Amino acid sequence: MLFDSSKPPVTDSEGLLQSRPIEAEPKSWQGASRVVSSGLCDLQVNGFAGVDYNDPSLTPEAFEQSLFSMLRTGVTTCLPTVITGSEDWQTQCFLALEAGRNASNLAQVMVLGYHLEGPFLNPEEGFRGCHPAQWMGSANWDHFERLQEAAGGRIRLITVAPEIKGVLELIPKWVEQGITVALGHCNPSRDILLRAADAGATLATHLGNGIAQMLPKTDNPILGQLAEDRFSASFIADGFHQQPHVLGVYLRAKQSSRTILVTDGTAGSASLPGSYSLGTTLIERQTESVVYLPGTRRLAGSATTLSDCVANVVNWFRTPFDEAIRWSSEHPRRLIGLAEKQNIGDPRVQIFWKVETNGPVVSRVCLGNWDLEIV
Repeated sequence: MLFDSSKPPVTDSEGLLQSRPIEAEPKSWQGASRVVSSGLCDLQVNGFAGVDYNDPSLTPEAFEQSLFSMLRTGVTTCLPTVITGSEDWQTQCFLALEAGRNASNLAQVMVLGYHLEGPFLNPEEGFRGCHPAQWMGSANWDHFERLQEAAGGRIRLITVAPEIKGVLELIPKWVEQGITVALGHCNPSRDILLRAADAGATLATHLGNGIAQMLPKTDNPILGQLAEDRFSASFIADGFHQQPHVLGVYLRAKQSSRTILVTDGTAGSASLPGSYSLGTTLIERQTESVVYLPGTRRLAGSATTLSDCVANVVNWFRTPFDEAIRWSSEHPRRLIGLAEKQNIGDPRVQIFWKVETNGPVVSRVCLGNWDLEIV
């Protein structure tokens, strides 16, 4: 949602917002030098600003500092994402995240849940991505419940491969508990995709990635998920995970109403070039905003920010700015049931953008009592 910057909300003597902002008229952003939007929501972020969320030794101080860095990019809501690992390792990661969340006022506002990506994924080469295959296996409800307990009951998005034993049977149980079910790192047939949709799956995670290079011409996971209108799809619009011309095809197939932008960010996001970790895996942040497995060109998460993804789709496709904001704000919140919990029109949550030659840039972020000017 974009707000009318010519009619700013009322503030009190301390500068805190006291009234609801007014939604801008359609296309009012065109030709504007400053635009105000709702806060961004990142459904998939493995780490940020040098901090790995897949680290059992994560400290509350490091977690909070990474969230402040993320907030400066316009993200006001995020789902820290725990990837595949042993059950004990994943448990310790969730316990560390919960300790950090409970110790930080900012984390309690920004972190409204977690994303579990693994271990119920396809272990085959190409489909597993950088996830460790030795910890992947059939889906087990008791296993999930133990992870959910460590996460304080806050796992609200889970990515699974529907062809893996036990997954199709568990999708209705996850949905019944209010958990959004996504498909990713998978190689299902068309029939299994349809059965997953029938069972309640509603999202294709970072569609086009976590996929083998060689696929059947017609019955393949990319085309199957693009064709199924019951699936929204998340995309990493960094220019590396998908070349812009390929992403443009995917966006046209999914259409605006089913499009979501995510980062799949890592400790290399908003960081200097160098070596970082993604769980037990070493990754290398390049000069450009991309991370690879050392000595390779294999992607291992991203180093982009959600505000950069917004600017990219505006620049590449001339996507209307209000539409790009919906893809990165309203759509992800609605998918995981947050629309009623964090009102899009909340006067305490606003992002101010400068419209520059190279696209929109975040210049100020307001989230409750936090008001950050971005230099």
